[in-house]
Amino acid sequence: MLSFRSVGQCRAFSTNSAVLAAAATRKSFNKKSSYDKSKNKKGSGNDKTFKASVLTKNYKKLALKADENLIKELPSIVAENKDTIKNSFVKYPSESIQKLHIAGSFKPDQYNELYSQPLTLFRAVEDSRLLEIVNRNGSSAESRYIVNGHSGIGKSTMLAHFQAFALAHNNSGAILFPISNADLLVDGSSDFKLNPLTKKYDQPMYSRTFMKKFVNLNAESLAKIPLSGEITPLTNMYKASSHKVSGTLLDLANHILKASPIESNTTFAFTVMLDELSKQDKLPVYMTIDNFSAFIQHGMTKYRDTENRRIYFQNFTIADTLLQYVSGEKSFKNGAIMVATHGNHRLQRNGTLDVLVGDKPIEDFAYAKFKDFDYKLANRLLQNNGLQKFNVSKFNLDECKSLVSHLLKFNLIHNEYDLENQLLSGNLDTVIQRIASQKYLVSGNGIPKLVMDSCILSYA
Repeated sequence: MLSFRSVGQCRAFSTNSAVLAAAATRKSFNKKSSYDKSKNKKGSGNDKTFKASVLTKNYKKLALKADENLIKELPSIVAENKDTIKNSFVKYPSESIQKLHIAGSFKPDQYNELYSQPLTLFRAVEDSRLLEIVNRNGSSAESRYIVNGHSGIGKSTMLAHFQAFALAHNNSGAILFPISNADLLVDGSSDFKLNPLTKKYDQPMYSRTFMKKFVNLNAESLAKIPLSGEITPLTNMYKASSHKVSGTLLDLANHILKASPIESNTTFAFTVMLDELSKQDKLPVYMTIDNFSAFIQHGMTKYRDTENRRIYFQNFTIADTLLQYVSGEKSFKNGAIMVATHGNHRLQRNGTLDVLVGDKPIEDFAYAKFKDFDYKLANRLLQNNGLQKFNVSKFNLDECKSLVSHLLKFNLIHNEYDLENQLLSGNLDTVIQRIASQKYLVSGNGIPKLVMDSCILSYA
């Protein structure tokens, strides 16, 4: 309880002019003050992570001048060289490299910026099997594979090898249908709207972007495939277009892309294009989907309906159409389908992938919740004998030696203590053997990405 004395001794609030003037100078937002933009300038690349800047800064131009001559000496990753390039570093065929860039085959975390063009290691077991798949003539229903393995094992690289073999194996051409990152279909980054005809959601922006890439990648081959009949495109308002298209698949694609976004429904064109490819038998069709496990990790997408509920990914037209071919419900008369998982899928402990690759039976998850197991997806993909497992193994010691030898040749190992004296005083093969053995151990017994990290990265 305050006494009268203590109350009387309290300091009175002052409102004299000096105090008011001081308060005025402390205003956080003064309309009269000007903002000096020069004080907040950012240097080149400061607004991006290194992984993001790799895509735009063109670091490969900084590769050593000697790099070009060394690359010329490397053999190409083609079927004709398969017996002579086992466990050797190779380059992609010059006639395919641009198409592989368009297809999104090279990821920003694969150290491609170290060279003037992407290089890779030809792996005897995995690449021999890929060649068998590409050279096998038959329906894609019997050639459906899921690429599996540890994080950093090289699953995306195997897809790039598969695409390179597919583009090179047929003299008359082949159709490549690449989904470079399935995460873009479920991460909420694209516009979407409900199709009143199919009751599924279309993604116009994604499908238009993909169609442009698909045409640039396959223009010559698409011009060889006639349409099965006259096609009436849909407008973006889901009405029949006034223009009917005949001719080739290229004519159809060009008609859709030249029309304005209001006049053309590109998601409808996406589904029609796949349907037409499944009817023809002139050229083989190879479908690849990278980061397929995005459908497992994010089964309930980041898209929301009018009641603010997350939308299940199979309720999207594009994802559902892709699953029709991955599951074998529909197929190409000649071709193959290969999907690759993401290495970090097990962070959510979802058992769907374990069932798809045959590690566990579906009965083990009879009472599992959706976040732990997607029964609808698993049951769909287990139809038609399911997906065949394509396992990517770790590097063996010989492959580690090939990598170390390659990096030394390109002068790319800078974190090895006293390396220069070792090379001057010791036998080169002995030095390579010793470094390879060390890198093999510190990389979890040969995980390719960790082997590369241990050779390239330097820590302060």
